[in-house]
Parts: sequence; C-alpha cells; structure tokens
Amino acid sequence: PMELSPGVVPARLAGRQPKCFFGLFKSFLGTVLMGFPAEPEQVHLLLTSNPSFARVCGFSPKEKDKSWQYVAHQIPSLRKLEQFDQVMRESGLWDIIKVSEVTTNLRTGIIKKETELVGDTTHYHAYSGFETVNYEDDKGNAKKKSQSKVTKACRCDEWSTCPHDWELTDDGAGTVVKSKTKMYWGHKASVIGLPGQGIALDAVAVADAASHDGQTFFPHVKKVFEEYPDLATSINRVLYDSACDDAELKARFKDELDVELKASFNPRRSKATTVNLPRGIAKITPYGVPVCVAGYELDYQGIRYDREKFIYEAPRKEDRTSVCAGCPMRDECCNQSTQSGRTITVSFDTLPHIDPNDPPMAKRFKAIMRRRPSVERMIKRLKCDLGDDRLSKRGNESFQAYLDKTMIAYHLLIRHSH
Repeated sequence: PMELSPGVVPARLAGRQPKCFFGLFKSFLGTVLMGFPAEPEQVHLLLTSNPSFARVCGFSPKEKDKSWQYVAHQIPSLRKLEQFDQVMRESGLWDIIKVSEVTTNLRTGIIKKETELVGDTTHYHAYSGFETVNYEDDKGNAKKKSQSKVTKACRCDEWSTCPHDWELTDDGAGTVVKSKTKMYWGHKASVIGLPGQGIALDAVAVADAASHDGQTFFPHVKKVFEEYPDLATSINRVLYDSACDDAELKARFKDELDVELKASFNPRRSKATTVNLPRGIAKITPYGVPVCVAGYELDYQGIRYDREKFIYEAPRKEDRTSVCAGCPMRDECCNQSTQSGRTITVSFDTLPHIDPNDPPMAKRFKAIMRRRPSVERMIKRLKCDLGDDRLSKRGNESFQAYLDKTMIAYHLLIRHSH
C-alpha cells in the first residue's frame, strides 16, 4: 500500500499495464461534482468531450497517428469504466469510502456534533417497467400489487419449462404513493442529516419502494448510530414527518436507542369536533385548533393539568388588542364585561387523539418541528445539484452505489469548501 499513489501503477509480470485506480476514481467523483450522474456512460462522455477534465483525472486523449497502440494513461473505454463501477459496487468499496469520508469530516470538526437528527425519504424514477400481480394476503383477501417484470438469468431455450428461478428485473422498485392522484414507479431512498448545519450524513436504498415511510426510519437511525458511534453519544432527539407519529414507534426509539422521536402530528381519520363546545365556538379542527363563529382561530396558551383542560385565547391584532373588540359576533360569544378578549378551556376528553404531555399546538413543539424541513434542502442537493432523479440502471444494489457515489462527492465538497 505504501507504493500506491495517484499516477503510480503497480508493476505486472505480463499483460497490458492497467489503468490507474485513482484516475478512474476521480473520473466518477468529478462527474458528480460537475452536477451529472456518476454513471459510466456520463463519465465516458465527459472524458472524451472535455480534454481539461480528462487531464485533471490523469488521462490524455489518444494520438491520431498511434491510435492502434495501447497506452495506460489514455482515456479508458466505456467497457473499462463499466467494469470499474461493477467491481467497486460488488465489493462494497463505494460504501466503505463513503463512511470514511463522513468519519473524516466528523473527526476533523468540519461537521459539528448536534443533539438532533432529521430524516425523510425521496423517490428516484426507475429505469424499468412494471406489471400488476394478484395475490391473497394472510387472511385470504384478494389483493394486487405492482412489481417489476420477471426474467431468468439462464440461457435456456424454454424458460417456461427450465428449472431455474424467476427473478425481478429491478428489485427494490415499487409504486411510491405521494397522494391519491400522484404515484410514481421508482426507487425510494432514506436520507438522514443534521438539521442545524443542513448536512446529510447518510442515504440508503429502501428494500421495497412501496413500503411505508414509518418502517424505514428506525433501522436507518440504528445503522447511522452503528457506523458513527461518536455521533450517537450526542444525539438525544430525532425528527420526522407525520409518517412516524406512532406511539409504539416512539417507545421503540426510547427503549432501544434511548432517543426521543418527534414527529409532525397526524390526526389520521379524526374529524372536526362540533358538539359539546364552549359558547361561540363553531368547531375544533383535528389538529386541536378552535375556530369561533366569526372565523378566527384561537391561540393555544397552555394546560391546566389539575382540571385536565387545554387553554385557548382569542388572537390579537398588530396593536396587541384582541380581535374580539369590535367583532360583530361579540354578543354571541364574549361576556360584555370582558375587554381582553375571549378565553376558553377544552377538556382532554373532547380531544382524545391529542397527547396532553406533548400537544402539537404548543409553541415548543412547533419550534422543534420547524427544523425538520431542513432535510428537504439536503435531498435537493443530493438529488438535483449533484445528480439526477432518473436512474439509468436497475436493481437496489446499483441504486445504493449511485447514492454512495453522490454522498462521497458531497462530503468532499463540504471539506474543500470549509
């Protein structure tokens, strides 16, 4: 290992002199840093069309009068780049280098330790088609699911009769549901980072893109803690969206990882409360916000635990006066002697789906969750600035290698711009 360095190729007893590993490695990373996906086709295009980029990577164009002669420092062929990417992927070297780069940035203080982690998922459009299959679940109910088309790795003449197993052409791909009208066929990636600095720490390919986001966060956080134990000692809270608003999942984080899970409030199928309400209140939204008959949303003030009630107050104008002053519906709502505006209390039983120990209406809860959207900016940098959201390879292994290459370039960029 002490004899290896950029441009120094190990001596061989026979055969052609091999290409320089560091030159090939820099070609892939340089492609990402230029904003293109680090795939062999794109790398080969940049090397052949940009002589300056090829020289920086340690290669030189072929000479016209010596095109028949092989020279090690010439620009590698597309096949050689594909072989290099395949070897790096199958040996797990992309992942090893990624962990090394993140560890270096943490150890040198370029990435400061924080007390919180934030996570989310994003989708990449798959380079494959799909088909819908019908099946029965454990209870015997008829179900249907989208999956990639199947094939066989053998070269038998009759696949219908040969004994080899069928395989998915694009394992890991699935239907990613964003809403009732937005569904995508693609791969899903889970991203975790530090919200204060806005730096992504890890990105992993989800085994099944159709799986619920709440099933991916815990194993990913556990993986990050195992790879970066020094960072794990400083984390005491993790943030996620409403997909992880589950009491059992929060208890699992606390029991197994000793961290607090904060998730955006998810009222699920709760409807607005319209019965047994204080005077002048038209409804209470599923998020625990009372709306008066004049259309104003009351502000949450606190809790009286001895009486088991939530406290709300009418909002105030810019001059700090209550909106109740001069309200046309004042006679139906407020007492005539009340000048400071309406104040109401709501029993815990009226809002059974809201946890009194951690109400989503509280200012502290909102201040904590205000840091959660920082993960969206991390995803934008990885997905748009340093790559493309449309994949050109199939399979979860290739997708994970794509994420690893992006993360390596991302942390090299952070280090050199620090």
